[in-house]
Amino acid sequence: MSTDYQSFAFVIALAAVVNGLGIVRWLTGFAEFLRRRQSAPFTHYWVFTLSAGYHFLLHILFWWTLYGLRGAATINFLTFLYLLTGPILLFIGTAILLPEASDDGVDLREHFSNSRRSYATVLSLAWLWAIFSAPILRGTFAPTLPLLAAFLGSALVLRISDNSKIHGSIAITNWILLGGFVGLYFMELGGTQ
Repeated sequence: MSTDYQSFAFVIALAAVVNGLGIVRWLTGFAEFLRRRQSAPFTHYWVFTLSAGYHFLLHILFWWTLYGLRGAATINFLTFLYLLTGPILLFIGTAILLPEASDDGVDLREHFSNSRRSYATVLSLAWLWAIFSAPILRGTFAPTLPLLAAFLGSALVLRISDNSKIHGSIAITNWILLGGFVGLYFMELGGTQ
């Protein structure tokens, strides 16, 4: 199917909804934290906070870049399924990384330690999805490939390393990469074509 505007709006609607569910989950979790913070002890962990903010911004960035897909030559059912894979992976990453609110409180260091491998695995898959999105939807790799590969490398290191200092370095690196990524390619709606 050739992607005119109406077709484009129809095709991305479900991807936008799934992505929006991830955003809502983050906002609900944050509101729950604010509501319970006086009564339930939360042990802060800066690596978790940086990782959570980074993942939330990945949802926002995905939404921002959806508009850039309007120029895809053709969309069929298989490319539609591929398109849905990205926001599904982001949502699963959110579900893994975001702790359940409890009246007993949450130790964010312990939660991050327990969820890190699963989260980093899903994040690695999301970056692989991003790397191959342009060739699948447009027929050629995007100019963002070097930064996407750096994000993938960062997620893989997070997956295999048990060192908390490396986790902290990865959290900082991800923010630097994200700032460069947005600054270079996605300041305008839809980003780089």
